[in-house]
Amino acid sequence: MSDTLVLNLALEEGPSTRREHTKKGGRWTDRLKSKRIEKRKVRTQTKTNSADERPSKRPRQHTDRPSVTSHSLPQAHPKPRQSTQIISSLFSSNPKVEQKSTGSVPHAPSKPSNAPLTDSSSFTGLGLNTLIATHLTTKMNILKPTSIQCASLSTLLSQGASSRDAFIQAQTGSGKTLSYLLPILHDLLPLSTNSYIDRSIGTLAIIISPTRELAKQISDVLDVLLKLRLRPLDAAPDDEENNETRLTRWLVSGLLTGGATRAHEKARLRKGIPILVATPGRLLDHLQKTSSFGVSKCRWLVLDEADRLMELGFADTIKGILACLEGSRKLALQAVEGGQSTEVRGWDWSVRRRTILCSATMREDVQVLAGDALRNPIIIKTTEVDLPGPATDATKGAAADPKFTPPSQLLQKYIVVPLKLRLVALIALLRSLLSQSGGRGSFKIIVFLTCTDSVDFHWRLLGGTTLENDGNRESGSDQAAPGEDDSIEVHSPLLPDTSIFRLHGSLPPATRHSSLRAFSSSPKAPEVGRAASVLLCTSVAARGLDLPRVRAVVQYDLPTEGGATEYVHRVGRTARAGRGGQAWTIVAPSEEPWVEWVQARMASGTTEGGTAHSLEAVAVEQIMQAGFGGKGKEYEDRATEVQMAFERWCLQGKENVEMARKAFASHLRAYATHPSDEKHIFHIRHLHLGHLAKSFALREAPGTISGHGGKSQGAAGGKRQARRLRRRSGDKGGDDEGKGEGGLDVERRMNMAVRNQGRLVKKGGAMVSSGLWEFQVASGDALERLVNKT
Repeated sequence: MSDTLVLNLALEEGPSTRREHTKKGGRWTDRLKSKRIEKRKVRTQTKTNSADERPSKRPRQHTDRPSVTSHSLPQAHPKPRQSTQIISSLFSSNPKVEQKSTGSVPHAPSKPSNAPLTDSSSFTGLGLNTLIATHLTTKMNILKPTSIQCASLSTLLSQGASSRDAFIQAQTGSGKTLSYLLPILHDLLPLSTNSYIDRSIGTLAIIISPTRELAKQISDVLDVLLKLRLRPLDAAPDDEENNETRLTRWLVSGLLTGGATRAHEKARLRKGIPILVATPGRLLDHLQKTSSFGVSKCRWLVLDEADRLMELGFADTIKGILACLEGSRKLALQAVEGGQSTEVRGWDWSVRRRTILCSATMREDVQVLAGDALRNPIIIKTTEVDLPGPATDATKGAAADPKFTPPSQLLQKYIVVPLKLRLVALIALLRSLLSQSGGRGSFKIIVFLTCTDSVDFHWRLLGGTTLENDGNRESGSDQAAPGEDDSIEVHSPLLPDTSIFRLHGSLPPATRHSSLRAFSSSPKAPEVGRAASVLLCTSVAARGLDLPRVRAVVQYDLPTEGGATEYVHRVGRTARAGRGGQAWTIVAPSEEPWVEWVQARMASGTTEGGTAHSLEAVAVEQIMQAGFGGKGKEYEDRATEVQMAFERWCLQGKENVEMARKAFASHLRAYATHPSDEKHIFHIRHLHLGHLAKSFALREAPGTISGHGGKSQGAAGGKRQARRLRRRSGDKGGDDEGKGEGGLDVERRMNMAVRNQGRLVKKGGAMVSSGLWEFQVASGDALERLVNKT
């Protein structure tokens, strides 16, 4: 009896075996259903009891995606209940990189190829005006001309070649700006002896630049030149001979780059600007709409960086400017010959306008522009001056020698970096370069990125990240809060004693000029303030800018257009005028064939010092060790801490995440715009989107690659977007500001449609073509009818 009681108690403590929810009666289908439910419950309870008796499994070892330890997470934020993100390790699942060199072999010294001449050449000996030569040596500290300046002055100042145009082709950083400014000033300065010459004479020289930054730089150099002394230093005040030939200070310079009020620009043009520096669009606008803009006596026209002008699509604008200048001169000349001119007599109309075209390369579109703009040109090179006959022979002679190389004293190196490590490798490289200064004066570094969104993101990221786990929300709030686009400078604890600036085409003009001026200016002493400067920029800073004391150039993103030419222009921001410099390029493992590709397109052979134009490989581990320090593999832990600090900043707010996603999307769209001859190297199918997202401080690839935010669609959505980009990767479109594919084609088609409508006229009740060009001012019979009407 007792056994039976015990058995009953045991049964009550264990799983219940009584039949519950059983039906008595009813349809037979209900009874069968209740039996199946009862059997299912019994099987589930049996499996649970057997699982409790089974020993627990050991946790699986995740080698590719290890979990993050607690000390790397911020202590101020509680642990989420269920996190769907997997924080991958930086140093796992990376492609194996075969190291070709460790970078320990020192670079052989080379003789500078763009330094001033060391022979007996001088500005005075080349025939330059004594007042200008004295100003160069005493006020600007320029004692000797460079090779391109020597060739340009000896040709442009000679009387025999006064009626011929010129094509100047020179190496970057060789002083090309002075090679055309000095002849212009030499020609216009003696006009001061005429009594009727003053600012009201109009514009006598026009210099066209592709970008606002380059135009501002040319204008600054011109302003310094125009401050020259107008009397010899040894002239006495009572010297009658010198008083009779005393020059008047009527030569002033002006700048037209847009961004300013047109009314203010028109008022300055009405007063008269003898030497004008302008961008193409703004210049054509005033030529067509400002009646007080007098260019009929223009004697000099300079097209600086002609290859960049063609790349930016200014071909039709340049044609319009040339047509306006020719039409204005013809109208004024016919008015003078007909006795209808109200101008002061005495101007020598027999002197024709000289056009100078400056370009580092002689591509096909530049040759077409040279054929349209130049007449019987002289080709001026660094080492020789060719004097061909017709213009076609000149362009063929330049095209036969397409070599375009960086300065020979420039140290060129590259690093093959896995996509995961791009961001921390950039920080390590900047830290190692800044450590080379040793507190001795200023140290400036330029970092080139692909698109404007990437520049803004990295600028905000460096300015807002700290290494502390707590207090991140307050870091950087006083220097660069999201949305404050008027800020020009941020500082980062990762780069101590360093000011960080940004520059791209979407910034307001005032911010662009302020950033460039602050970066170019001499920094404060180390004990007072910042001793180094870093400029994050797009390709807008790759052409023509002469930024002083730039010690290194880092190409974080390879150029999407221009190929080897754009690479040489970028690295040419350092090692200028005979000084030394370093050029570093960060290359992904799939992009390593680009190194041999770009070397083959640069001039092969060696320089006088015996150094070939080649890029030297440096291991990423060596850069990490130099940038983060530590013993052995300790740099991996420090790099992980830096990466986690970036990711914590990205997770602080919705604005930071959206900025990172937008930069990631813009980078992918820009990557898809590489030309077809580079698709075997740069293709989206070669990129691991998850690893690439890690370099933008994201823990997973965004599902939508639109750059406008929105909810993530997961990995499947990201793959679909990647496939779309791959299909579009063969199309041409987009620009360095991150526009989508095909956008420029749509705008171009719309512009052509509008232009075609503007060419139509009504004849006989129907709209027919007028046969006139949209930029045509006056020619032939139309010009004569216009003159007769006036």
